[in-house]
Amino acid sequence: MTDGRSARDGAELMLRLTPGTSMAFIDDQPIIVSRPRRALFELNQIAGYIGCRLEDGVSLPQLAQEVVERGFTPASAMLKAVLADWSQSGLVHATNRPPDSSPVLLQTIALGGRRMMLCYHDEALVRHVAPLFAHLQASASDGPVDAAYHLWSAQDLCLFSRDDRHASVLQLNQAATIVKAQLIQDIISDPRWSLALHAGCVSRNGQALLLTGHPGAGKTTLISWLLKCDFAYHGDDIAMLNPDGRVQGLPFLPTIKSGAWPMMAARYPGQLHPLIHWRPDGRRVRYLAAPAVVDQSPLPVGWIVKLRRVKGARAQLTLQHPAALIKHLLSEAASASGEADPLALDTLIRTVSVARTCELHYDDLDEAAALLGTFCGPA
Repeated sequence: MTDGRSARDGAELMLRLTPGTSMAFIDDQPIIVSRPRRALFELNQIAGYIGCRLEDGVSLPQLAQEVVERGFTPASAMLKAVLADWSQSGLVHATNRPPDSSPVLLQTIALGGRRMMLCYHDEALVRHVAPLFAHLQASASDGPVDAAYHLWSAQDLCLFSRDDRHASVLQLNQAATIVKAQLIQDIISDPRWSLALHAGCVSRNGQALLLTGHPGAGKTTLISWLLKCDFAYHGDDIAMLNPDGRVQGLPFLPTIKSGAWPMMAARYPGQLHPLIHWRPDGRRVRYLAAPAVVDQSPLPVGWIVKLRRVKGARAQLTLQHPAALIKHLLSEAASASGEADPLALDTLIRTVSVARTCELHYDDLDEAAALLGTFCGPA
């Protein structure tokens, strides 16, 4: 992956541990200490050596040469994996700034009430990342942007920085998911929002239906079924709650995990993006082509449904006490302050209390979608 440029239009890629991160040894066991995360990471001897060199600051070519000299090969593949993993854990960053040369693509997007610009300095990154945000594009002339994000390549790694800060280190197949995660984090950090709810969001007749549930409950898959049942798409994973008790989904492309690829390819022929991306948790995902673009204005919440997928179960809705749903939503919510303050909690209680709340036991997607269509009333 090259575009004829490196870290600063020719400078070597320089790496070091992030502020508040340092090396320590306990009975000869090398450990990385992350004070911001209040965490310790045990290392083997070669990783301990890498950590010590990163503590001083070192160029990637120099570090790769030293690793080979200590008998570890192939150094390149190992180093790329280690550096990307440590970077996503907040332990290491690149000190290089974005290239001085003009980006090959500027992509302005509107999301979560913010305007953000993605600046691509590499054609490979354009191919891997830009299509995932094309449906969110906004006119660059509509006003200033809240943040600018730069993506570029250096010595077979990808670098990603926000507002010209120190850069995260990525592998190419991680870039799209890391950019998406950073955009979400910046929206969550916006104090205009009360809470970020871990819930899919669709709408009918101007009211939002929130779908929540534990991992594996099938939010994204069921949402994709609802789109053919006269529901409008607003997002498959995150819904932002404002102080008025309205929600605005973050309409990223639906994320399809590997186990659902055949089913989704059959239901939406030609609409499942071919490129495979790796999430920070190691899961392989592909993205479904953008559903119809909808207004991103916040909506009142009409229905909240907690999903429980049970093999062989007939689709069935049971009343769910609002208190149980509030407890579940709070357990997975995020906010600018890092916790639900009293005002945010009051807003969530008020929002859930006026919505119709149920739990859906289901296995068959057609049955579940039809039942939810009846539950939410005619389009």
